[in-house]
Amino acid sequence: MASCRNLEEKVVEETWEHFQRMDPDEFKKLGTDVEKKEQFMAAVRSAAGEVVKLTDGLRSDMSPSDIESHLAKHLSADRVELIKKGLTIPTYQVRLNKRSDGHVSVDITRDQKEFMPSINLETVADVNVAKWIQIASIIVEAVLLVMSAVGIKADVSDAIIKKTAEEVVEVVESSSLLQKAVKQLEEAFHSGSSWDKAKAIFTLIKDSHSVGILWKIIKSLCQNMSTWDWIKTAGLVSAEIIAAVATDGAALIAKIVLALNSAYDFVRKVINVSELNAMKQ
Repeated sequence: MASCRNLEEKVVEETWEHFQRMDPDEFKKLGTDVEKKEQFMAAVRSAAGEVVKLTDGLRSDMSPSDIESHLAKHLSADRVELIKKGLTIPTYQVRLNKRSDGHVSVDITRDQKEFMPSINLETVADVNVAKWIQIASIIVEAVLLVMSAVGIKADVSDAIIKKTAEEVVEVVESSSLLQKAVKQLEEAFHSGSSWDKAKAIFTLIKDSHSVGILWKIIKSLCQNMSTWDWIKTAGLVSAEIIAAVATDGAALIAKIVLALNSAYDFVRKVINVSELNAMKQ
């Protein structure tokens, strides 16, 4: 029990410090509201404790059905269902169109309607633009998955998704850490097990947290929430990741394995990145 309490306090401390770095103005406001600060700390502490409970008994060779049974011992049926659907929350689709004349274009749609202008892939620069847009979708959907993992159901508009994607593209273009994580994701989806694929998604989420974009994504996705609600959401997601890193990621990776069962569109996006990379060779 002492070890569990130590981990919980470590997660609380690191989450609080991360909040201070990511949003100093809101951090100061929350710091002066004793009641809200205590609620924030309690929510983060509870999230860390949940990770510890879920980690106990998990194995990388467990089937999705075994993982679901394990999670169901600790989480409500509604929470488990939310996790299972965690990679089905759509952002937008990137579709490669190979024309009869040999040229390739990309259509970017949401709900079967044009979401961003089509791109004719005439140069390496064009291919990179399409790739960054696709990777942004993957990262945002991975963050939406973690929100589902902590029990937060997101409902976001076209405008919010577009603004969020644009912010992510700017970061991914200049982040070798995120580009490396995406490359590992491609490799895992090409030949890895379900656990390998989930672990690669976990690495992408962890690295998004490390470079600071994860907090910004949550703030953008939750802009229609009250300030307190989005701060609490960001705190819960950060705590989930910090606690996962401290426990080798097992609980969050297991949740991702469960979500992968119905992640058809997400898988297609990873394949798209591989195909776009192949076009540059």
